[in-house]
Amino acid sequence: FFQADDGIRDAQESRGLGDVYKRQYEELLNYGFEDVIFIDSDIEKVKNFNYNISNSIAFFGDSSSPEFLEFVGINRVNSETIFVAMTESDSVNLISCEIAKLKYNLVNIVSIVNSKENLSLFNAYGITELFFQGRSILEVIINSAGVTLPVSLLDIRNKGTSLWSIKIPKDSNAIGMDLSKLNLPFRAIVLGKVDSKGNPYQSTENIDIEEGDNILIISSNRNEETMTRFFQGNSNV
Repeated sequence: FFQADDGIRDAQESRGLGDVYKRQYEELLNYGFEDVIFIDSDIEKVKNFNYNISNSIAFFGDSSSPEFLEFVGINRVNSETIFVAMTESDSVNLISCEIAKLKYNLVNIVSIVNSKENLSLFNAYGITELFFQGRSILEVIINSAGVTLPVSLLDIRNKGTSLWSIKIPKDSNAIGMDLSKLNLPFRAIVLGKVDSKGNPYQSTENIDIEEGDNILIISSNRNEETMTRFFQGNSNV
């Protein structure tokens, strides 16, 4: 598990980022992650974290440098690496993820998106496991349990309506449906979809909905729960 700069955003009060790293490390261990590496560009944060842990697992360096990533072991054999980019700079996150994806052929790549305007850029480069700044811990837990919550990409001011993106999970009832004939049980405009490879499709195209697709919908905010239930599989609700 690789983490690029600044740590997973943590809402709990702490005495410093070293405490945040420590809490994250303990939680990852509880979930069965035995080999965890933290990367940070602030040497004091790295020192603070390693001081409180028996093993030095935080490294000071540039997560967008292939040489440094190899130094900390991103290309180790017999390991299923998960790379997580969490800096406050979308450009740094995207570059780091692209290096992990293209140079080291990693499949499990996650990034925070600080500005929603950059979402399409990440999707275009095939980085689709994305977290928005400010997402709640509850939302992360729900998604990890197999239930996908709609993400509001744009609020239409004073209208109670939003542009929504919802990712199609495994066993979704919508898998196999024709995008152009999608019949929703609530009032909405379906704009299209972005597939798991980042390819966009308009709602007028005759193409099946697949696992991992992100469906783009304009609908009232009050339809969020109905939207969630419609796109889940029976085992997820």
